[in-house]
Amino acid sequence: MVPHVKKIITIFFILLLFNTNFHIVSFRTLIPINTNYVVPNKVVQVAWNKYHNYSEVTTILKNLNETYSEIVRLYSIGKTWENRDIWCIELSSREETSKPKPALFIVSYHHARERITIEVALYITWFLATNYATNDTIKEILEKTVIYIIPALNADGIRASEMNPWQRKNMHPIDEDGDGKFDEDPPNDVDKDGKIYCWWNATYTGFEGIDDDGDGLINEDWLGGVDLNRNYDFHWNDTNVESGSSDPHSEVYIGPRPFSEPETQAIKNFVEQHDNIKYALSFHSGIVGILYPWGYTQNPPPDEEEFISLAKNMSEVSGYPYYQSGRLYTCSGEWGDWMYGVHRIFAFTVEVYGQGYNNTWWTEHVHLINDKAYFYDVWEYFNPPEDEMKTVLEKNLRITLFLATKLTFSKNVLLHIILISVPIISIVIAVIVIIKSRRLRLHQKL
Repeated sequence: MVPHVKKIITIFFILLLFNTNFHIVSFRTLIPINTNYVVPNKVVQVAWNKYHNYSEVTTILKNLNETYSEIVRLYSIGKTWENRDIWCIELSSREETSKPKPALFIVSYHHARERITIEVALYITWFLATNYATNDTIKEILEKTVIYIIPALNADGIRASEMNPWQRKNMHPIDEDGDGKFDEDPPNDVDKDGKIYCWWNATYTGFEGIDDDGDGLINEDWLGGVDLNRNYDFHWNDTNVESGSSDPHSEVYIGPRPFSEPETQAIKNFVEQHDNIKYALSFHSGIVGILYPWGYTQNPPPDEEEFISLAKNMSEVSGYPYYQSGRLYTCSGEWGDWMYGVHRIFAFTVEVYGQGYNNTWWTEHVHLINDKAYFYDVWEYFNPPEDEMKTVLEKNLRITLFLATKLTFSKNVLLHIILISVPIISIVIAVIVIIKSRRLRLHQKL
């Protein structure tokens, strides 16, 4: 087949797949080229160059629910340790269907210091809601599927991360030093520079702080908590892994039992009540990458070929690398393993931003003073500068739109093509005839 004909047929199938009435679409990104185009006179304005606190997140979600009530539902799926609502946004048209629509499930913000993940979830929600009425692809997605989004699972962590940017775990009160008090001696910003440094030498490591409880120790009882992403009931407390600990002092403390935390219990209940979930995403930060199960082992999952196919496409639209989670490091009680291992949902962890494995960045941000190393910039390690946020948000919007589009057309694709293709087939045939005619005339001249 001649190259020109191959290109035309490729374009033909792209047009059929997205059925966008010839709106300009980028096949690589699967989204409209003009991502700023929204519904006129009906827009919830959001600043995408700042990090939002819990109150602001709640306000944005309620405004989206009120403004776009025909496709947006907002409800709480549970409460945190400090009694904050764990909000869920449900995006879908209200059209009656004979059976439940297939669903994409998105969870953000397992870990308190990974604040960019809240913004990613908010941006995806906002973009889908504000573009539904004007973008044919998004409209068809929300007519045929459901997208559930939990922007801030560890909702208590927002306040905690503002006091201590090192905070990872939830706010489960734990008496780590056994003195009968809870969470009374966390790190402190002693010099009031807006940062809390970590220091280490050949023998010890520590954090900036004071002896808050007067016991002669510093920083021995942090706020919380349990690592929510080690608290799921799949290979929980597996002692053969590299990440996951039964020690409450550990940053990867698995909790007293599986689903011991109200946050993970809320996820468990939600997933068990929604058997229409086919794909799932969990957003994290610290490195960049698209991870798929298994996390507890380096052995491949049963559906490795399908995982790799999906991950490769998500990589192409985002620029993120992809690999099996367990080949990065093994961990126990992890969300993605539970989603796939128990419910057979194709679940991916997306690390949206981070300076992990960036040796140049580490060299520039670690300061050596009198045989001690000091590191101040943990916030910057996990979260981009505010003027760079939009790039991260758009990459992960493209990942979401790829999976949503895949879900929309995963069944009856051929029927969909046949039903909408008649007018376009005529155009394609005409173009092919013209090209062949020109090639014939050129050949005759030669």
